[in-house]
Amino acid sequence: MQEKLEMSSPWRLKLRNDLHLARKFWHCGMGVSMALIYGLGITKPQAVTILLIAFVIFTGIEYARLNLPGLNNVAIKVMGPIMRKSEVDRISGTPFYVGSVLLSVIIFPKLIAILSILYLAFGDPISSIFGILWGDLGPRFSNGKSLIGTAAGMGICCVITFITMLMNSIPAGPAILIALAGGLAGGGAEMIPLEIDDNFSIPIVSGLALWVTFLIFGV
Repeated sequence: MQEKLEMSSPWRLKLRNDLHLARKFWHCGMGVSMALIYGLGITKPQAVTILLIAFVIFTGIEYARLNLPGLNNVAIKVMGPIMRKSEVDRISGTPFYVGSVLLSVIIFPKLIAILSILYLAFGDPISSIFGILWGDLGPRFSNGKSLIGTAAGMGICCVITFITMLMNSIPAGPAILIALAGGLAGGGAEMIPLEIDDNFSIPIVSGLALWVTFLIFGV
């Protein structure tokens, strides 16, 4: 069944170790859009309502396509550029992505929620790109992640945190320390040895770590 559905797609479905730039742009665009919408004026209840509706819709679509081969065939044809081969017959990362953003907005203060969403938007794709292109130049961890990819993810999360702190009038000294903590949290969250989708673990784990850091520095 999986092979028949794959052959019906006009796209060559990608594997996890493919560069797959279209998926990474989609991943980044979703997160940036959510962070911008939440950061530019809507309230937490409004954000929760929008994300909850989106989560129900995406989860419903996933359930329907996995139980209706005809609908799955259409989904693969339409979403082929951003789908992985492994998602043909199992749930995609989108519900995990939207669900983690929803929980971040519910659980965390607004600034932490926005940062955790941006970590997901940028940290995961950058880590993946560096890991695929240059990961073999350095050591790899037991879970297959590369030191180079993980370091790249930490670096971009650190930069995002530092810029955000300066934009919120945090002095440079504390901003640097918070940025380092944010980078470690955002880039290292995918190293948690649990069978959890990265789309879910990154914002939740990094958000909790940031919250503790904010409390320490009185932000």
